[in-house]
Amino acid sequence: MPRPPWLAALIAALVAAPVAACSLGADVPMDGTGPIYFADGHDTSRGSQIRRLVEEWNRRHPGERVEHVELAESTTDVRAQMMTHAQDAASVDASAALGPVCYDVITVDVVWTAEFARWGHILPLDEDDVDHDAFLRKPIDSGRYGGRLYAVPLRADVGLLYYRKDALGTAPVPRTWEQLRNQARTIAPAHNLQGYVTQLDRYEGFTVNVMESIWDTGGTILGADGEVTGSREGIARGFGRLVQGVREGWIPAKTTDFNEEGTRSEFQDGRALFMRNWTYAYELLSAENSYVAGKFDVARLPTPSALGGWNLAISKCSQHRATALRFLRYLSSEESERVLFSGAGFAPSRKALYEDPALQAAHPHLRIIRDAIEDSRNRGPSPYYHRVSGVFQSNLHDALIRPTDLGPRLDDLTTELHHAAEGR
Repeated sequence: MPRPPWLAALIAALVAAPVAACSLGADVPMDGTGPIYFADGHDTSRGSQIRRLVEEWNRRHPGERVEHVELAESTTDVRAQMMTHAQDAASVDASAALGPVCYDVITVDVVWTAEFARWGHILPLDEDDVDHDAFLRKPIDSGRYGGRLYAVPLRADVGLLYYRKDALGTAPVPRTWEQLRNQARTIAPAHNLQGYVTQLDRYEGFTVNVMESIWDTGGTILGADGEVTGSREGIARGFGRLVQGVREGWIPAKTTDFNEEGTRSEFQDGRALFMRNWTYAYELLSAENSYVAGKFDVARLPTPSALGGWNLAISKCSQHRATALRFLRYLSSEESERVLFSGAGFAPSRKALYEDPALQAAHPHLRIIRDAIEDSRNRGPSPYYHRVSGVFQSNLHDALIRPTDLGPRLDDLTTELHHAAEGR
């Protein structure tokens, strides 16, 4: 039996009572303090370090408690959840008694900054509130849109090549795609291993892998202003290498269903010679219960890496903006980033941590991470990036296992890319 309208409204009011309405604009003062909500993707870090940092904040600031909201594991799903929530919040009049709780502080993937800023879901930050020089340039620049700073790095990220050093032996670590292919086809079978596992499920990880291959073969996708610069030939050349790898078998066909965690499990359980994954995997692979602990190492990818990472932004709906700003600073502080790297393997965005002798000694791959971040590439500062990524996924994913469909799909892709980048 459906609830009568008055009862539904009463329940909603009781649920929302502790939290203010969400659709507040730029006229809300920045000095408001009080409890806030912090929304992030599912905390997959070793030891749940994000959750622990929130708990530590709450211990230090009992009057400004932070409620940690964990969303999905998939980046695609997280974006959809956050965007839907932001749109719902914006549709509620500021004076209304009812409405969804406000996610005062949110994490945004580095490719979402432009979109969330363009549609007014996050607030521009005062330049004086952030020590720009303390951060690596590419991570801090990923928080800018239209010449203004909207987000601060929580953690940087970059793709790395994980490899079984026990199986590779005296063979050199591959520095090119062709070297990777040759070793995956020869050394891996000799050790009863699969060649190369990566993220090829139909989500953002697929787009990242396709873009990295396109860049490595001399192609482009988006320009500095978010315009389409890629050509049919350049996309076909780069994507064709992934198709070839799946067809030849050194990229296992089952990776077309893998995200980061699926890929990590495959490598961590000792079934692959090479793996492309983000920096977080290092600590998990090194754990005592990991089959490959002590048997693997990392190097830079044999292709350019896409810049990854997550930034912190303050939602336009926040009433307690002073608390939100302080919490943002706390999570992006040198102290917190040290915890996230040492405990969870999340790459720092602050320069000082890369120059710390203790961290360098404990984590020999720290220099590799910094070099890879400094040479990484932005996927494109476009407010319509999610549409561009969706076009890659919808037109190319199936062609990984049915390459005969590739020609017509490439024709559709080039047209749809232009439409997507223009918001059509």
